[in-house]
Amino acid sequence: MNMNEEHNICREGVVRAVDGDDISVEIIVSSACSGCHAKSICIPSDRRKEIITVKNTRHEEYRVGETVELLLETSAGNKAVVLAYVLPLLVLMALLFGCYALTHHELLSVGISVLGVVVYYLVLKSFSKGMEKKIEFGVRKMRGSE
Repeated sequence: MNMNEEHNICREGVVRAVDGDDISVEIIVSSACSGCHAKSICIPSDRRKEIITVKNTRHEEYRVGETVELLLETSAGNKAVVLAYVLPLLVLMALLFGCYALTHHELLSVGISVLGVVVYYLVLKSFSKGMEKKIEFGVRKMRGSE
């Protein structure tokens, strides 16, 4: 994986386990409103923890509790956005307009469109193991902690 600095998406995380070349890193995933000035009046359930297992391709030594940066190539992030959001929208719109043009029945067209998106996500889920191999994270020590 080419971890060229200007083409990466970085995310801070904490090492939770080290097993040979596998490093388990915990990150905090928060919704877009977590940075909002009015977040104190919102529901505080907009944050959750996720563990990501990363290969130690740089063969550096990491310790449990150490703060690190997770790296993802921008192109891989863009690919994930297209698969998760853009293509389902295109499927929905194509089915909606196509079914309506054929049947002139709104409810039937909406139902088939939603069903088509559900099928799309089920197919995507069935290929998720293969996609995990293509979208790989990298890890590096935080700047200033080296």
